[in-house]
Amino acid sequence: MVHNILFVILIALLVLILLALRWWRRWNPLGFLPPWPLAKRRGDDRFTQENITDTFISAIPTLTKEMNLEVATSNQTEVFERKDGRTFFGFDVGTNLVSIRVPVTYRYHIRLYDDSWKLEIEASTLRVRSPEIEASLPPAIHTDQLEQHSVRGWCRLPPTSLLEQLNRDLTPTLSHFAIHPRQVELIRETCRAGVAQFIRQWLEAEGRWSQDGFTAIVVQFTGEPTPPSQPVLHLDFQHQNNTQAAL
Repeated sequence: MVHNILFVILIALLVLILLALRWWRRWNPLGFLPPWPLAKRRGDDRFTQENITDTFISAIPTLTKEMNLEVATSNQTEVFERKDGRTFFGFDVGTNLVSIRVPVTYRYHIRLYDDSWKLEIEASTLRVRSPEIEASLPPAIHTDQLEQHSVRGWCRLPPTSLLEQLNRDLTPTLSHFAIHPRQVELIRETCRAGVAQFIRQWLEAEGRWSQDGFTAIVVQFTGEPTPPSQPVLHLDFQHQNNTQAAL
């Protein structure tokens, strides 16, 4: 009877040990080592605080062949008007009016090969100091959808020259719109998410975007006085667990 009880206890302990081992390997696939830092677990120092910025910059050519990273686009329809009123010996001889309505695509990028990149490790969060947002100039003007209207004053010649001048001013005016601080603020968070996605792409290629690696990314642009209070990206633990279970 005693032997049977001991046998049952041993079997129960063995089952508990196997379950504990399975759980540990699921959350620590690299073995019985501390979960941080991952760089030491893999036997390299590329992802240490001192080297991680250089590691990222050296990896850029493997991620894209472009010199700039496009991080946001904004499609808008702009309307421009211009008037020219004239008088003759104090009498109103009419006002010429012209207008242009045109769809425009504003694009924004950051420079990939820029000295202002700075990456810092804070536990499992990667803090990224990114180059400033820049407008890709000139904006894309969809001339195939451009609409022009003109109205001639009652005693005036057709406003042909006025419309020509408005067309000539179109590109420099739209370029000025693209770099206006108000316009940049509208797409700032989209740009921040674009940088974070690019960083995540790099981390995934290195096997570092994981539960035992980096799980959050914070992006701060050069010129911003303080970083965002919340990360831009978080690791989806539930999605990753489901993927691992499927495998």
